Amino acid sequence: MVSTLVKTNIKDWLLETIKPEEFSEKNLKVAGILFEALVPQNKIAEVAREYFSQGYFLESITAVDFSECLEIVYHFNQWGPAKRSCIKILAPKNASGAPIATAPSITSIYKAADWFEREIFDMFGVVFQGHPHLKRILLPESSTIHPLLKSFKGEPKGSDVEQCLKLLKEDAETFEITYPQSIKQQNNHYYLNMGPQHPSTHGVLRLLLHLDGERVLDAEPVIGYSHRHHEKMMEIQNYLACWPNFGRLDYVGAMSYNFGYALLIEKAMGVVPPPRVEYIRVLTTELNRIASHLLWMGTFLLDLGGFTPFFYCFDDREKVLDILEAATGERLTYDYFRFGGVDHDIPQEMVPAIKKFIPAFKERLRDYDKLVTKNVIFEHRTKGLGLLSKENALAYGVTGPALRGSGIAMDLRRDEPYSIYPELDFNIPTRTDGDVYSRYVVRVKEMEESLKIIAQIIDKIPAGDFKSGKLPKNVPKGEYYSSVESTRGSFGIYLVSDGTLNPYRIRLRTPSFSNLNAIIDMLPGCLISDVIAVLGSTDIVLPEIDR
Repeated sequence: MVSTLVKTNIKDWLLETIKPEEFSEKNLKVAGILFEALVPQNKIAEVAREYFSQGYFLESITAVDFSECLEIVYHFNQWGPAKRSCIKILAPKNASGAPIATAPSITSIYKAADWFEREIFDMFGVVFQGHPHLKRILLPESSTIHPLLKSFKGEPKGSDVEQCLKLLKEDAETFEITYPQSIKQQNNHYYLNMGPQHPSTHGVLRLLLHLDGERVLDAEPVIGYSHRHHEKMMEIQNYLACWPNFGRLDYVGAMSYNFGYALLIEKAMGVVPPPRVEYIRVLTTELNRIASHLLWMGTFLLDLGGFTPFFYCFDDREKVLDILEAATGERLTYDYFRFGGVDHDIPQEMVPAIKKFIPAFKERLRDYDKLVTKNVIFEHRTKGLGLLSKENALAYGVTGPALRGSGIAMDLRRDEPYSIYPELDFNIPTRTDGDVYSRYVVRVKEMEESLKIIAQIIDKIPAGDFKSGKLPKNVPKGEYYSSVESTRGSFGIYLVSDGTLNPYRIRLRTPSFSNLNAIIDMLPGCLISDVIAVLGSTDIVLPEIDR
């Protein structure tokens, strides 16, 4: 089975195959992983290079803390039908404690590894040898803690905060205004901060722009301002208590995140939800997808000077939120799904409201087409701007509408099918230009497809229970991966269970994290005024990036 995934010689590098008898589609459906293996540290770069040459993108890198070593876990996957491989290396802990452990970097192969490795360094203290600029990414650079280590129990005296305050005080005492260049020496090269509180970022994000006049030479996104450490929180609470965390990651597209967590635990426990539950989940998720795209579209166009579409989009979005509120009692950070079901059944008035919304929104989509999509000013403002090539999309692990705007029809509802999506008729919209305009068009077309899905199932919701019966007490020991197509791309959850009431390790693979990283190669050559358009077209949500 190894040779059908990667070249045969990789088989010679394996130290241990974890589940040699279960490399099958069945294993992919149960555990979410088709192939799993442990390789020597000094071979991980060769393995990564082989995966890259065969068109695999780097879905995630994370670490798991065990008593004597850290396990570095790499997930590789393909565009198209899912073929997720889980490759591991061991990083023994140093007795001296500084650094805690070391591992080779693969940033020279996958650009996505830059941020993934920095996050592991930040959270676990692993030093990746060969990384070009290894520094903290979510916590302040003055931090001395690595909070995802099992030994970290929190600092009751707030030593990390105290250290930051001390450094800020020292900086303030010695701060002087200096001018490195006189007026005669001034040239056009300079640095400009956009954010961290700029209206167009729609969240707390800082873009450090290196400029030549008004032309962007390069850019560095600086994240972590809204870091809450969801992954640590989920280690110290039971599985049921983790539910609210998922509604607060992508706060405008929370249904998909609810869906991903429900599927993960249900696969692990062998629970099959009643048919009514599956229909309700898909219905509410697709409504939420429309609401999320409308929020993005309205604010994106407002940033570009389009005032009228903003009101249209929010008018339509309010109607969707009214429908979802009737079912869930919530309008934003949904916490509606449960293991084996949903929190409560949908009300009777919800179905007539949806049937009324469908034709009205079809008409409004035609208005958007005339008002925006075919607007010559908008076309000139967005076409050919912020190009994302297929090569860069692969290197950064871009997913979702941003990827489909570059011509790749990857959508997990088809490629890693779940729930009742295989029974539904819908298309995967794509564009080939990979620019701002293409990413806009893809999202508008996706709203049409979501409406098509809703229309197909609204009259077919079967009667029956809205939750399963008695559930198993614990999640069985093992490793599991669940992935769903969220509004912004592939959202994945990697779970390591030790059979207790709490997860041993939960890793959240959020699409905005990788998609924002790719903006580094999308901005050079743009004007300052174009930065807002390019950033808006990626449709990021900061809480799911910072987690």
